[in-house]
Amino acid sequence: MKKYILNESQYSKLKVSLLEISLRTYIFDWDDNILYMPTTIKMDKKVGKDWSPIDVSTEDFVNLRSDSSYRLRGGDPKLAFIDFRESKPFTQDIKKAIHNNDFAPSADKFKEALIHANPFGINTARGHKPEIIRDGVRLFIDMVFTDEEKSEMVDNIKKILNKTKKLNDTQTIDFYLDDMGEYYPVSSESFGERFGLDTTSNAASPEHAKKVAIEHFTKKVFNNIEKLVNSDYKKFSIGFSDDDLGNVKAAEEFIEDELKIMYPEIHFVVYDTSNKGKRKMVIEKE
Repeated sequence: MKKYILNESQYSKLKVSLLEISLRTYIFDWDDNILYMPTTIKMDKKVGKDWSPIDVSTEDFVNLRSDSSYRLRGGDPKLAFIDFRESKPFTQDIKKAIHNNDFAPSADKFKEALIHANPFGINTARGHKPEIIRDGVRLFIDMVFTDEEKSEMVDNIKKILNKTKKLNDTQTIDFYLDDMGEYYPVSSESFGERFGLDTTSNAASPEHAKKVAIEHFTKKVFNNIEKLVNSDYKKFSIGFSDDDLGNVKAAEEFIEDELKIMYPEIHFVVYDTSNKGKRKMVIEKE
């Protein structure tokens, strides 16, 4: 197995090649990867012999979740992540983040993927219903895209999805989000029911569940590529991005050890967006 870590200049050259030979698809984490959401996690901090309640950001939680001086509020995941399950806080926090221009490292890549009508997935530790995540993507488009960008997106959708030919612009975008988008809120009850998993602890430790989502997305894209109008692709790529190093490492190992062997035709790219940066790793089968 070959693995390459690329800088921005090197990846720009690779990107030209990818555009020529492959269909590009992406699976994105949401918090601190697309948007810096103001949603907080309810935790307790050890102060002497007692525990004191404290609310922490998702960015801080990446480090604090393995710190023995902190615990989820009362040891209860449902209480700690309550704002990551309700629909209203999600919508409100998207609006706040966009209003404050709190875009995370993969926001531009996410926007590019949507404009080009690429198949995409949202792979998040949140526990909302999938349709709430889908509506969040729609809200992102409505608030962030210019009219010209929306028009370009609609044109690209109509080029690859025959069923959108007679739809208006709003219907076309909605059809694309439903048909080409996958939404994996891995700590939700619906995710557990769909994949036969216990999602009780997935919000705090989502690595395994996120691997399940990556495998499902890969299989779906691979099996459904023929339904696209331009389906004569020799190769195509899947990019996975996450700001949590634990998730990034788990994804890299899973792709190297399993997915790249199962799908040698696919060009895998992992984006590590921790520390507000973007490190790219290309994984190829020898």
